[in-house]
Amino acid sequence: MTVFTKQRFPMDWASAQNNLGSTQNNLGSIYQTLGQRTRDASRLEQSAAAFQAARQVYVRRKFPLDWAMSYYNLGNTLQLLGSVTDKPEHYSEAIAAYRHALREYKRETNPRQWALSQAGLGSTLHWLSMSNADPRTLQDSIAARRAALEVLTIETAPVDWANAQNGIGMSLLNLGNIERTGKYLDNAEAAFTATLKVFTRESQPMQWALEQNNLGDIHWNRASYGGGKPEYLKAIAFFENAKQGFTEAGYTIPIPLTDQKIDLVKQQLAKK
Repeated sequence: MTVFTKQRFPMDWASAQNNLGSTQNNLGSIYQTLGQRTRDASRLEQSAAAFQAARQVYVRRKFPLDWAMSYYNLGNTLQLLGSVTDKPEHYSEAIAAYRHALREYKRETNPRQWALSQAGLGSTLHWLSMSNADPRTLQDSIAARRAALEVLTIETAPVDWANAQNGIGMSLLNLGNIERTGKYLDNAEAAFTATLKVFTRESQPMQWALEQNNLGDIHWNRASYGGGKPEYLKAIAFFENAKQGFTEAGYTIPIPLTDQKIDLVKQQLAKK
C-alpha cells in the first residue's frame, strides 16, 4: 500500500485494498475458530475487530456482498462472545449485525446466505430471550428460523435443517414456560422429532441424546399440565435414552443433570 498509491497506481491500489479486506476477513475467521474452541473471549474480540476492519475496505456501495459477509461473520462471532461472557449486550449487537447482512442477502438472489443469516438471527434471538424473558423475542426467533427452513431443506442442507428444527423446538418449549401454557408442546415435539431424521444414534450419538433429552422435557411438561402417569413414564424413558446416548458419545457433562431430572420425575410420579 505504501508503493501502490491510489493516485499513481489506482488498479494496483484497488487490488491491494481488496486483498486487505480478504486478509482481515480470514483473520477474523481464524480468531473466531480459536475463540470457539478455547472459549477465550479475547480471541473472539480480536475476531470482531478483524471483521469490522474488513468492512472499512468492503464498503457497501462497491462491494455489497462482501459487506454483507463481514456483517454475517461478525454476527456469528458476537453470538459466540455472548455465550462465552454471558453478556446479553453481545447478543443485541449480533442481532444488529445479522439484520445488516440481510439488507444485501436476499432470498431471491442469495438464498443460502439469506437462510443462514435468518438461522443465525433466530439462534441469537433465542439466547437473548434467556436474559430478557420476553415472549416477543422468542416469537421473532421462531419466525426467523421458519424463514430459514424455506431454503434449508433436509435434502440440500440436512444439518442446518435439523439445527433450525431443534431451535424452533427449544424456543416453543421456552415460550410455553414463560406463558405457563402447554399449547406449544405438540409443535415443539414435532420439531424435536423431525431432527431425528438427521441426528441418528449411530451417526451422531451426542446430538441424538440431546434430542432425547428435549423430548423428555416435552413429556415432563405435558405431565405437569395434567397428562398423568403415561406422560411421566415417557419422560423417564426419554431421559434414560439421553443418558445412554451421552455415555456412548463420551459426553459426561450432562449426565448428572439428567439423573436429577429422572429423580424429580419419579418423585412427582410417586405422588400421583
